[in-house]
Amino acid sequence: MIRRLYLTGTRTPHRPGRPLAARLAEYRPNPNGNLPGAACTGADPDLFYPEPDEDAEITEDAAAKAWWAERRAKMICAGCPVKLLCLSDALGRREPHGIFGGLNADERSSLLRKAARSRARVNTGSAA
Repeated sequence: MIRRLYLTGTRTPHRPGRPLAARLAEYRPNPNGNLPGAACTGADPDLFYPEPDEDAEITEDAAAKAWWAERRAKMICAGCPVKLLCLSDALGRREPHGIFGGLNADERSSLLRKAARSRARVNTGSAA
């Protein structure tokens, strides 16, 4: 008696089919702005808005605290599985403050300027 193993879902019987569980998980933001699976879910929100208070006198100590808070927020963002989606949302909203996707407001505006220059270069290059 000869036993044959037939694998379903493939064109050739010697290649296994891709299991359904191997599909990539897709993260979609909730309507209230929360991202499921974000690393910052349990973190203090003040870490992500590290600018010193405008009313308070800006001293060297306050600037150092703001710098350290920004650094801690970026360390949390570094291992986040939805970092790029968070950054994309912040760039789309043109968020003026805070840390989103591991970048502060100045870094995000610099990224937007570089993207605009790149688009302008591509558009002018195709017309010439």
